[in-house]
Amino acid sequence: MLRKILQKILKNLARQVINKYRPQIIGITGSVGKTTAKEATIKVLSAKYRVRGNIKNYNNEIGLPLTILGLESAGKSLVGWLKIFIKSYQLILSRQNDYPEFLVLEMGVDHPGDIDYLLSVVGPTSGIVTTIGQAHLEFFGTPEAIATEKGKLVAYLPADGFAVLNIDDKRVAAMAANSKASIVSYGFDSKAEVRASDLSFNYEQVSKLSPDSLPGLIFKLNYQGSIVPVAMPAVISEAAVYSALAAAAIGLKYGLSLLDVAEALRGFRPPKGRLNALPGSQGRIILDDTYNASPTSVMAALNILGRLPVENKKQRVAILGDMLELGSESPAEHRCLGQVIAKLPIGQLILVGPLARLIGKEAQAQGWKGEISLFDNSLEAAKEVETIVPVAATVLLKGSQGMRIEKITKVLLNDQNRAGEWLVRQDGAWLDS
Repeated sequence: MLRKILQKILKNLARQVINKYRPQIIGITGSVGKTTAKEATIKVLSAKYRVRGNIKNYNNEIGLPLTILGLESAGKSLVGWLKIFIKSYQLILSRQNDYPEFLVLEMGVDHPGDIDYLLSVVGPTSGIVTTIGQAHLEFFGTPEAIATEKGKLVAYLPADGFAVLNIDDKRVAAMAANSKASIVSYGFDSKAEVRASDLSFNYEQVSKLSPDSLPGLIFKLNYQGSIVPVAMPAVISEAAVYSALAAAAIGLKYGLSLLDVAEALRGFRPPKGRLNALPGSQGRIILDDTYNASPTSVMAALNILGRLPVENKKQRVAILGDMLELGSESPAEHRCLGQVIAKLPIGQLILVGPLARLIGKEAQAQGWKGEISLFDNSLEAAKEVETIVPVAATVLLKGSQGMRIEKITKVLLNDQNRAGEWLVRQDGAWLDS
């Protein structure tokens, strides 16, 4: 009851602030890639405008209004919430000259109907849809139902706005039919309005990997007959290119040049826990992708691990935790990962959780001959992982948020004192859980 009252108050305050300051609002949704697309869009728009994105991971009924207000949650403190209300009314009654011109807001959708409430709070003027996958199947049943929910963002947008859609995802591309807004497509497909081509990775050019030599890619950004090269020195994955393209589409539609966009993207770094290369102990290279996991994102990460120029497949290690919230499809999706692994030159699996065990069983059933270690939870795995993982190995770590795989990553770092700088969920509330 108290939460509902708080939601109503925050919604009212947020709407008053929006009505007063009239920022352009970019809503971002999709099954994977939302946060990376948000951060890339902020990076691009900040080249010309005052921009604010979600504070921390505030992307729900409480978090989005707080981001609009520019304030952090007071948790369980009544005094803290009173201070938030006072500061909000000050923002409404006076005028803050440096209020953002753009709000770039990731919109988290876990259950049917979630996005309806968020749209009523935020009222986006433009939107980005990344891709539709199997995340939250437990609550939606099918990817098509997920697409219907997330497609509400596109249908909501006004006629003078922009719907930025991933043309390489058929479910996302189909959302154009329900849009009043102008459609801007992005992707690798030749029909994309904002298109990437000639993608090459830095690791393809090196004979020996290191945390410094592994990241980096370059591609050509194509738009309306013009082409510019885009270098992203801190990026490893093709998935991040999609985020860059979405950000480029927004930037181009709001007055930035291709050169402006390319220069902004050069300075982009993936958020924590989104496939970052980190220096590990004993010469190991850590691929930290621990923020969350879905079948789509795990397969993408595994394929990258399999492509890296590692001399001995025993030096390729995947530490995988359960993928949660997949409902009745969960066993099949985990077994599918085992089938993928069986085709890749990966020498060792460390599996955390009861569902992750299915990955190993299926890989072995498909003829995979690597080593498997099984653990019930991340704390158990963290106690033994340094003795299991080979020296100088390249190690991918990934699992759903609830599996807390970053606790294993921390043990493998060459400097655990930098965990707060490098890893997700390193503040007090998370560390205590």
